[in-house]
Amino acid sequence: MAENYFAEKCDFKAGEYVNRRYRVEKTLGEGSFGMVFKVLDARDQPYALKILPLWKRTTEERAELVQRFKMEFETGRINSPYLVHSIEYEKVKGNPYIVMEYCQKGNLYTLVEKGSPNYPRIACEILYGLQALHQSGKVHRDLKPENILVKSDGKVALSDFGTTGAIADIPFWKKVFNKVDIFGTFAYMAPEQTRPKKAKATVLPTTDIFSFGVVLYEILFHELPFGKLESEADLEPYVDRAVNGRWNRDKFREKPHLRHWETVLDGCLVPKYENRYQNVEEVLAHIPNVQEQPRVVASVPDFNTNVSKGLVLKVMQGEEYGKCYNLNDYIQKDIYLVTGGRYSKHIQNNISIKDFNTSYISRRHFSLEYNPMQQSWYMRDGQFCDGKWENSLNGTYINSRELHGLEGVKLKAGDIISIGEVKLRVEGA
Repeated sequence: MAENYFAEKCDFKAGEYVNRRYRVEKTLGEGSFGMVFKVLDARDQPYALKILPLWKRTTEERAELVQRFKMEFETGRINSPYLVHSIEYEKVKGNPYIVMEYCQKGNLYTLVEKGSPNYPRIACEILYGLQALHQSGKVHRDLKPENILVKSDGKVALSDFGTTGAIADIPFWKKVFNKVDIFGTFAYMAPEQTRPKKAKATVLPTTDIFSFGVVLYEILFHELPFGKLESEADLEPYVDRAVNGRWNRDKFREKPHLRHWETVLDGCLVPKYENRYQNVEEVLAHIPNVQEQPRVVASVPDFNTNVSKGLVLKVMQGEEYGKCYNLNDYIQKDIYLVTGGRYSKHIQNNISIKDFNTSYISRRHFSLEYNPMQQSWYMRDGQFCDGKWENSLNGTYINSRELHGLEGVKLKAGDIISIGEVKLRVEGA
């Protein structure tokens, strides 16, 4: 049955109740994508409650907004102390809302303004949050100080997963966000987001690593790395400097005691994503003056795959979130060459991925080949068609690495496969 997106106006004031369960104490923030309130339950336990105001949106916008809002809720279910946790997903008057843990100590700006911040600890905790997202097939896409909150125990945690996904261009978000939202977000965007190449639409974890570099620079020096961004006239010059890697190194002369952070910034603020630090682990290895901390492994919701042997491709981002493709099933049917691509009535792939909102997945996007001698699966970008090999339009990526030509890469548990906006995690033995 198709979902009903009818919604009535709901504009809660202090003292009012949401579904007779949560009493609104105050408004925490209001943006184009949602309204956030501090609410109390029957035991006066505080939570943050975020409502998607569908009643403000046209009928055509609602389906995609709801889908992304649900994905935001699911992202918040990743079990990591460095992410703000989702607790409940419900609706009020047709408008979806998410109940989240309440972070009472403000955001990263508040923490830094208190003076004498522990920069290595803060940097590591932000990176642990990104690590949890990336291991789960997510890219934050909007990392900035306002979206890094401080929990009651003093840990920082990432929040606001409403734009979490993999789309590089931003026409959709220009419709959703107002000018101020877009303007503020541009300060932290990687060059491949602000000026995406025509056919390349996949956003990788390296995008978040660039944004982390901007955030780190800002908390160290209290200004942005690519110059001032105080008006719309500053926007194009700022983006141009970012695209060309011209960040302000003069600050190290003013604050020589921070010189040991230059290596970190050098590896993060690289215009070309392929030359940047490729994963969080690389960044963590260069954080200075870090005391040994236990490795944090995030856990994600179990989709009950019941895998006893072999590998499974699990959709972690996309329209079919949670769907699993058990590669052992193909082996049992003596199918050693598995093809995949965008769902089409005209092309029969073994793995047909539904992606109706974008056209970033080719109909003949990738191939998987099983080697019985090695008992291993290898992935390639593209497929054979009419006697010749054709690569996909947007590329296939494994852990931020783009596959080229007929190159086959052996799959292993923990790999993240990026195909357009869809991300799959490799799980199993």
